[in-house]
Amino acid sequence: MGVRSWFVRQILTTRHGRQEGKRMYEAARRNRLLHDLVAPTTSADAELRVSLRVMRDRAHMLVRDNPYARQAKRTTQINVVGPRGIQMQGQVMKANGTEKDTRCNRILESAWRQWCRADTCDVAGRLTFHGFEMMIAGALPESGEALVRIVRQPMGQGQVPLSLELIEAHQLDEDKSGVSDRAGHEWRLGVEINKWGRPTRYAILTRHPGDVELGLNRRDAQLKHTLVPAEDMIHVFLPERIGASRGVPWLASVIATVHNLGEYEKAHWVRKRVQAASLGWIRTPDGELQGDAVENGQRLINTEPGSWNFLEPGQEPVAPDFGPDDGQYDNVVRNLTRRFAAGFGCSYETLSRDFSQTNYSSSRLSILEDRDHWRVVQSVIIQLFHQRVYEEWLRAAALAGELPSPAFNDYWTNPERYKSPRWQARSWSWVDPAKEMKAIEMSRGLLLQSHSEQIAEYSGEQFELVMAQIARENELKENLGLLAAMEEQGSPEPEPELPPLSDEEEEDEEETQPRPSQPVADTESES
Repeated sequence: MGVRSWFVRQILTTRHGRQEGKRMYEAARRNRLLHDLVAPTTSADAELRVSLRVMRDRAHMLVRDNPYARQAKRTTQINVVGPRGIQMQGQVMKANGTEKDTRCNRILESAWRQWCRADTCDVAGRLTFHGFEMMIAGALPESGEALVRIVRQPMGQGQVPLSLELIEAHQLDEDKSGVSDRAGHEWRLGVEINKWGRPTRYAILTRHPGDVELGLNRRDAQLKHTLVPAEDMIHVFLPERIGASRGVPWLASVIATVHNLGEYEKAHWVRKRVQAASLGWIRTPDGELQGDAVENGQRLINTEPGSWNFLEPGQEPVAPDFGPDDGQYDNVVRNLTRRFAAGFGCSYETLSRDFSQTNYSSSRLSILEDRDHWRVVQSVIIQLFHQRVYEEWLRAAALAGELPSPAFNDYWTNPERYKSPRWQARSWSWVDPAKEMKAIEMSRGLLLQSHSEQIAEYSGEQFELVMAQIARENELKENLGLLAAMEEQGSPEPEPELPPLSDEEEEDEEETQPRPSQPVADTESES
């Protein structure tokens, strides 16, 4: 037995003389098939410390240049936020607690919509509240997180002392880690936390790191960071692991896949382009090297459609041989796109816009799973961003006197009465509306869902508002005389009544009815 074999045997042997390797998980064995699978023991923040900036920069580049990554960001914004955004619906109840205070809710919703304008809610005056929602949803795929700073002062022509500043993730300095100047605190990737892991401050760079390209170098090098208290910062991200202080770009696990997909497509189309542009060559006796296509005595070969190129004396033309066509191009692109969609978290059809290989059942299954994923993201954004901003706005509006009395007289004594609005996210239409409408009707008939729940899921509206609007429409139709006309037009015409048949007519009717067919006898067997 060699020294190496003896050493390995001693490692695998326990105190009782039994070999540990026999009871190990297969995934934990060290053999020739798994020797290259190196997995160090690191925390979530330790992994992000050396990887976050590179992943984020590459994700930004792919979203900028790759159509599949661009579609991944676009479909996140469309499905999470939608064309109208996430609507706030007041749920303030009357003192008896049995019905909603309609007047108070209308005032609340109107004041909220007025503040959501770009001039009042954005410190820069560029983004509406809907724009903030779109930017936050779009930042998750390429940055993994979004930062919103709460500025407690009015902007534009607004009176409410509250506005928002959107900060890109690059400005949260991930290099600032270590011991804090405050006892019991520490810095992790630009976030200061206390002993419980609760964020207390954020280290925001005074300028975006990319502004150096614009010649905007920091003159005040002494003031590198602005330390923002946690109560003035909203940090939106979905942690990948327990203890993570920063968000991971959703494209992280598919960056290599989408890069290879783009390079494969580029190589395929360059090959096709060169193949289509190469027609042949011309060899001159004197090997002419003149003209604009000569640089440092060398002929510059350009492949252009319909072009002919010159050769030097002694060189023989060789016809291009590009080999057989790439017959697997469609399969390779489809498989790489499926891999990209699986890693990103949406269906292949949503990402590729290719519905050629789907039917109703498969489309419905993939769409339902996608929508569950988008609902999870909606819930996280609502809890971290919408509810936080709403509570800050409610307090600021009350301080500014924007909530009139007597409807809001009890705000300071009972503020919780006003802090539970309903956030209605976007809704989706169905693949087959006729089948889905029947299913909705059956679900309501079997008492599996209420009418208000179905209206909220289908159109995103409130049950009370829809019913009130329908009542107003019916009243208007009745006043114009349209309701009765529509009812008459929609009712089926009654069938004319026929006189009863006599006994002879009934017998004739029975004789004319078709009789059941009788089996035909086998004439050969009878004979």
